[in-house]
Amino acid sequence: MPNSPSEQLSLIRRLALSAGETLLQSMGQVGQVSRKDATELVTDLDGRVEEMLLENLTHHFPNDHILAEETGTHKGDSGRTWYVDPLDGTTNYAHGLPTFAVSIACGTVEQLELACVYAPYLDEMYLASFGGGAVLERPAHEQITNLKCSRVETIEEALMATGFPYVRDEKVDLQTDLVASFLKSKCHGVRRAGSAAVDLVHVAAGKLDGYFELNLRPWDSAAGTLIAREAGAIVSGYDGQQDAMHFKHVVAAAPGLHQAILPVIQTAWEKERS
Repeated sequence: MPNSPSEQLSLIRRLALSAGETLLQSMGQVGQVSRKDATELVTDLDGRVEEMLLENLTHHFPNDHILAEETGTHKGDSGRTWYVDPLDGTTNYAHGLPTFAVSIACGTVEQLELACVYAPYLDEMYLASFGGGAVLERPAHEQITNLKCSRVETIEEALMATGFPYVRDEKVDLQTDLVASFLKSKCHGVRRAGSAAVDLVHVAAGKLDGYFELNLRPWDSAAGTLIAREAGAIVSGYDGQQDAMHFKHVVAAAPGLHQAILPVIQTAWEKERS
């Protein structure tokens, strides 16, 4: 078992690179595509890549708990949990769009510890450890950059991003209302990339100034949350709470901007819940 955080981060980097290579090799030749529900797709690559990741994680960390998108819970008693999404952005991938990623994170109940998000088509590998900062590596270009989120403080200066829930209920209305609110506030735009992990790390890199989305799952948001925080961004729930772990409803932004956008989100959130 790798002992130090740097050794463990190096291991998950190698696993993500291998997973990303598999995804790139099969892009455009996805094979079977099925539906988890009416709008959420899954490909055979999701399962194949997850199997490889789980095999390696259970070998190196046999006592750790694992929560994976396709196969669910794999129990361990160490007090640590791995959050694994083999293909975040499956719908993009199935349609041949390049915004997709492998997302791996690890942490305890108190604190996220390690994170890796690899978007292979974009040649972007994001890595972070708690207290150790965050970096963007571009493996094909042999470049490494320390990450710092943007300094934007006002909605009018901001480029935002969001996503929409797979379940098309009243929460879609909440999200579209929020998009309208930010557009009417004359932000630079509201993007929809289709991968929560990519959106979060793009906040970390300053490519986006802010991001908000409903109905995420732990494997969607855990890695991106730590990477964004280590780059200086604030990541909270729609209620503003900054719990140590992942959030189901996520707001991530540069610190000054987070203060500006949170009241907009909270007003709509409280209205929807009332």
